Amino acid sequence: MADSFDVLTPLVTPFDADGNLDVAGIESLVQHVVAAGVDGIVPCGTTGEFETLSPQEYRTVVRTAAATAPDDCRVIVGTAATDVATVHKRMAFAAEQGADSTLVVPPYYGGQASGAGNEAFFDTVLADAPLPVYLYNIPGAVGQELSIETVAALAQSDAVAGLKDSSGDLPYVTAVMNQTPADFTVYQGHDGLFVPSIVLGGDGGISALSHLLFDELEQAGTAVASGDVAQARTVQRDVLSPLSDACAEFGFAPTVKALLADRGVIDHATVRPPRTSLSSDAVASVTERLE
Repeated sequence: MADSFDVLTPLVTPFDADGNLDVAGIESLVQHVVAAGVDGIVPCGTTGEFETLSPQEYRTVVRTAAATAPDDCRVIVGTAATDVATVHKRMAFAAEQGADSTLVVPPYYGGQASGAGNEAFFDTVLADAPLPVYLYNIPGAVGQELSIETVAALAQSDAVAGLKDSSGDLPYVTAVMNQTPADFTVYQGHDGLFVPSIVLGGDGGISALSHLLFDELEQAGTAVASGDVAQARTVQRDVLSPLSDACAEFGFAPTVKALLADRGVIDHATVRPPRTSLSSDAVASVTERLE
């Protein structure tokens, strides 16, 4: 079991009622999660709707989030793209803004899902990486899994800091931990597996739920670290998993934004297509699960 753990927030990207970027909302959101106690923030990831942002908007989100975060809050910037040149440009910009590291997915378009192809892609990315890189396995969004063998091979590089896994596949996480160096960080990205991953030796989570339930995540992780797995399991079962299930049902960005707006943390719950905002009935359903 892990004796320490991190909780980082994959930031949603606030928009106004017309779908325009809400810069003040980004600042307020970062201040909100930092005040809650998170160890770091991850702008421009999946929950941040990165693929809907223009290049200028992407830079604005990264610049604003990094500038708002205090020095003791880590900043891991999502730098996903289908071409290495864009990944490198985004990495360089993240470094200029003072980010600590970056998060990179395998290519998500092209039709050639292969270990050799992914290793070639990442080898090229890592060759000129100005910051440490976290690999990002999210097959449900990317369309392919970053194989355990590929992760193990890439983990030998000093440029690779670790992995965020959002596959929801606990045996996958276990195999990665068994086949990578002891200092290779493994973050859980599937909130329904936060506690099980820490029990198995994971390093914490990049958790969408931390926008709303940081105290409960901290409580669960602390319980595991102190050996009280039963208490951690109770928090996972009664609090974390119900909201994780709701996010899976209605979408992570739409659900988190709806609850943040309901609590006054952001002004609007607007999401961009193809995502859709929650209906009032859906918001009521999610809220009921948290009671």
